[in-house]
Amino acid sequence: MIFDTFLSTLGYLGVFVVVLIINIVPAFMPPTWSVLLLVNEARPGSFGPVELALVGCIATTLGRAALTYLGVFGRDTMSDKRKGSMDEIKKRIESVKGGGFILSFFVALTPLPSNAYFLVVGMMKYGTAQVYGGFTAGRFLSYLVLIEVLSVAEQSFTELFSAQLFSVSIVDISGFVLTIVFALIDWPTLIDERRIAFIKPSFHRSSKTKGQ
Repeated sequence: MIFDTFLSTLGYLGVFVVVLIINIVPAFMPPTWSVLLLVNEARPGSFGPVELALVGCIATTLGRAALTYLGVFGRDTMSDKRKGSMDEIKKRIESVKGGGFILSFFVALTPLPSNAYFLVVGMMKYGTAQVYGGFTAGRFLSYLVLIEVLSVAEQSFTELFSAQLFSVSIVDISGFVLTIVFALIDWPTLIDERRIAFIKPSFHRSSKTKGQ
């Protein structure tokens, strides 16, 4: 088994590399928890639950953090009004002590698509230590619990991916749709006037582009 040989050779480093890669790719990858459970099943006794959860959560956070750059790129195409709307949400989060940590911790514990979350973080330019710290802590807790209480039937990485491809695709597509909707909502109007309004889509070239 190639996957088993890979794990035998590289150990925790191999787990880190695999988890990092599947979290850098923005869509259509198996959930990290299922990969960690597969690792635990493929090499029983070779990995400690705490160490495996720790490696998994760090690699996941680093991989998802890379997605924020896609969000930043998306922000550069936004109109000033939409940027202001995103900044309003950022301001509201910052107004709560530890708001970034609490929000990220909550997202990490829920089935919400984390790829969409980090795209939004990039749109808000809110990649702070609180965001990454909260997400890492939440993922560590969830991974540790899952590793301790669940088991995965013996199957290859390819079989695992194929079996979950449909559900993973639905979740990822839903996440991208939610990201678009989130960016289109006029948040100042929703917060101040308690009514839903949307900002008309328009593309805005950054000042760097204009100056060239």
